[in-house]
Amino acid sequence: MRSSDGVRVKHEMHATDWVGGKGRIARWPISKQRRAQLYDYFLSGIAMLPGAQLINAVSPKGRESIIFERMLNRIQVNVKKSGSQAVVFCDEGKSYDKIRRRLGIYNYIPSQRGGWGDGQPAKNLPTDRILEDITYRDSKQSVLIQAADACAFALLRHERHLESKNALGLHRSFFLLDPIIVKQAFGRDPHGIIRDN
Repeated sequence: MRSSDGVRVKHEMHATDWVGGKGRIARWPISKQRRAQLYDYFLSGIAMLPGAQLINAVSPKGRESIIFERMLNRIQVNVKKSGSQAVVFCDEGKSYDKIRRRLGIYNYIPSQRGGWGDGQPAKNLPTDRILEDITYRDSKQSVLIQAADACAFALLRHERHLESKNALGLHRSFFLLDPIIVKQAFGRDPHGIIRDN
């Protein structure tokens, strides 16, 4: 992007501002249409990261804590299946530490089949594969947080269409991430998007 469009390497990739035409991201002005193309290029690069996996979630406003809890459970399942462990990084702002600590000890999951093997309706499945408290980073200092923001914006534009953004093709950007989406995260959605409903 620096070679083709003069994009400043140290400029934060904040998707809302980037595609909205805000900020001087390069030495010369870049149109919204071109910014949208560069954004899609960035998403394509994320989709090519070796071993990258993307778990998506959406919820109504005010239900972020519930959906974050569900995401932590999906991370737990995903890393357990791979025989791995996880450390979670989040953008600075809202703290989810209480949720993470509680789930590390008490995480009762109801059975989808009416009962677990021992007949109990719920089972304590602590998120023991998530190694420690969440690490919070300023997005300006973390390319991975910026990548997560770009993926979240792609999901937002896929879920909530705006005519002005559709005109730039941003309602289709989410599909660039298809190679890394963990579709098993939520079996009732064709794209594995965890939903609060």
